[in-house]
Amino acid sequence: MRSKPTDIRPALRKALGATRPPEKITQEAFEFDEGHLRRMVRLEADERPTPDDLFDYLEDLRYTDIQTSLFVYLLSVLLEAWRNDVLGIDTGNAGTIEHFYPTLVQRDIFSEHLTPKQTGVVCDFMRRTILEEIDEQRGLEFRGKRARAYRWIGEVANYGVLLPDIELLWNEWWSLSTTGRAVAAIQYISCLLYPENENPVFAPWTASEGGGPPCLWACEGFVYDTSWLAPNVEFLRKTLNLETVRTLLERAVDLLAQEPEHSVATIVRGHFAACEATVAARCVTLPKLLALEQRSEPAFTWPE
Repeated sequence: MRSKPTDIRPALRKALGATRPPEKITQEAFEFDEGHLRRMVRLEADERPTPDDLFDYLEDLRYTDIQTSLFVYLLSVLLEAWRNDVLGIDTGNAGTIEHFYPTLVQRDIFSEHLTPKQTGVVCDFMRRTILEEIDEQRGLEFRGKRARAYRWIGEVANYGVLLPDIELLWNEWWSLSTTGRAVAAIQYISCLLYPENENPVFAPWTASEGGGPPCLWACEGFVYDTSWLAPNVEFLRKTLNLETVRTLLERAVDLLAQEPEHSVATIVRGHFAACEATVAARCVTLPKLLALEQRSEPAFTWPE
């Protein structure tokens, strides 16, 4: 059950130990106008920042010295806006939220501005949000760039760049404890299985609609010149292989037996034996690609 909008920010602030704003705002405004800082501090629990104010604060964080006390207080606002984008609750900040990721990575937020306990709160919140989106997955036939599946796959890739415990997210997802997690497993496995233009889940890319299968190593947002953290790469290297994918696929198809997605899931399972060599090669290749620095456009392709 999704949290009510009025519950998220106060709960996060309590968990982060930042229930009150700092007595004095010393944060430098990148564009010199500090109005957005005052407005964001005054937001009520059910009020969302304007896209302009959110963007201006993210610019402050990226390009000026960070006032840690203010950042920790406003982190709940940033995380709520990020969650609303991931879950499709509010897509009005989509272009702005892309600047949240490089802020976390490039400004050493987790080591310089958050305590280990606060970092744990952020990890838990982001992990639960991504799983919440995975739990909502339905459908195994997509055409065009607006397919909901792209969001969660991109966020899993982002998580591996930002935080070192992808194992917790991955194992929760692969538990297949909800219908959405089983559907998401088929979505993901289809990208390991098929040539780009032969995926029955994701129709081929077209100039007018976009689409095509998601790129499993492509992150969301402007996290270029970064890669998955070493513990995450090592976890995936040890975990992802032909047998684990085969087992996951079998379980997911069985769990979808009474669902509309079962027919396409069965097709994917039926093709698995003929594609084993491709799956095995891609399971080896994916951790290697995730260990490389991101680019504005994916610079590598799958082995066919």
